[in-house]
Amino acid sequence: MRAALTLALLALVPGVGRAAEISTYSTRLAVDPDGAGRAASTLVIAGGPSETVEIPLVHGSWANFRVTEASEGLRLEPPRAKASTVQITLPATTGAESRLSYAFDVPGVFDPPPDAAAANKPTAPLESRTLRYAFVNTQALLIKDFGILVTLPQDHRFQAIREQLPRQKKTEVEPRVRLGGADGRQSALLRLANLKQGDATSMQLEVVPNRRSLLWLLAGVALSGLYLAHFRDLVFRKPLPTET
Repeated sequence: MRAALTLALLALVPGVGRAAEISTYSTRLAVDPDGAGRAASTLVIAGGPSETVEIPLVHGSWANFRVTEASEGLRLEPPRAKASTVQITLPATTGAESRLSYAFDVPGVFDPPPDAAAANKPTAPLESRTLRYAFVNTQALLIKDFGILVTLPQDHRFQAIREQLPRQKKTEVEPRVRLGGADGRQSALLRLANLKQGDATSMQLEVVPNRRSLLWLLAGVALSGLYLAHFRDLVFRKPLPTET
């Protein structure tokens, strides 16, 4: 009887009866032709009434943070410059999940271009760019479904997936990073479930221009010329001798 009464009293205390968690944390990052990005995140959060929650931001380098949607009664403390988290206070009502959406800008999505003079043997074409993304759940709240979708400009495409962590488990059917596209723009989706405090996920992708390199075209023409010169007897058969 005393234990049941204690549990009932704890349920009335904000933040004790139910630990806060993020049911869904999804982000869409659209990359512009100049390499900058425009991002939008949507979260579905559950917790105790008037509970204060620290939410880890999905990108370390951001600017122009702005709220685009928030459930009634949800309060948000605007993050300071270069902050890695944003603080919110859930509504005083109980029994309902809260929704929060915000947008921000990313100054540079790609790594700096490789230095042709410094690299004796470049491991990738000089026109390729590297897209790195990493996220760590630095807070105690559980993130049940996390995902980020990166969309490239129309004149770029993904050449290869260099990294996708954590490694896929045997029980998982879908890959960690899925490539796709829509409206002529390629995209990569990184998704992970049940991120506890300290869990991390990351991806590294090679991006190249969609147009074909002029060097490859010239090489193809040269190889075709060599083929015709070497096998000219097969390509251009000599006429048969006429009988006298």
